[in-house]
Amino acid sequence: MQQEIQLPFPDRTLADRELERDPCYGRIPPQDRAGIVESAWNKGANAARALYREQAGSYDFFAIARASGLKLVEKDVDFVSGNQRYFSDYIAGQGVVNLYLKSIGLWAQQNGMELKQAENLILSHEYFHFLEWTRLGLTSREYRVPMLCVGPLRLGNTGIRALSEIGAHAFARTYHELCKEADHGADIEL
Repeated sequence: MQQEIQLPFPDRTLADRELERDPCYGRIPPQDRAGIVESAWNKGANAARALYREQAGSYDFFAIARASGLKLVEKDVDFVSGNQRYFSDYIAGQGVVNLYLKSIGLWAQQNGMELKQAENLILSHEYFHFLEWTRLGLTSREYRVPMLCVGPLRLGNTGIRALSEIGAHAFARTYHELCKEADHGADIEL
């Protein structure tokens, strides 16, 4: 039996920090911040519960993704841009998820996970983004702020990208926890 993993995805208490890192954070009125984080988190958690029921508790996101028509592209690279390491991305409109294997491998090692467990967990995060584009609507567009503020003048509007990431974190964490509970605390095998 493998050692039980501690989920390395942010939990609800860290979701506020995710919002703080968004470039539009300063344009969000302080009184709105907690509510939009909670809404994004709930959207991800509720989507996880619905998919868990739909998939009869399967935790094999490779099979779930392929059955949904997604093409999985495994790239043997450590994808770092600026000071940010990327593990994967969903290409909307193409039905493609790129998995950056060397990046995921480093993350798995850092978090004491088997590589396939880490890939599956990362893929579950990207699957939420797929659901946003195909079923749920984009979480990032559920709250809008002005693109540009010049004194009292407000020009254009934009969504908050961090809300999508918060929803994806909630989805991955909730789905993992549902599978873990159903397995009565045993390690989740793929």
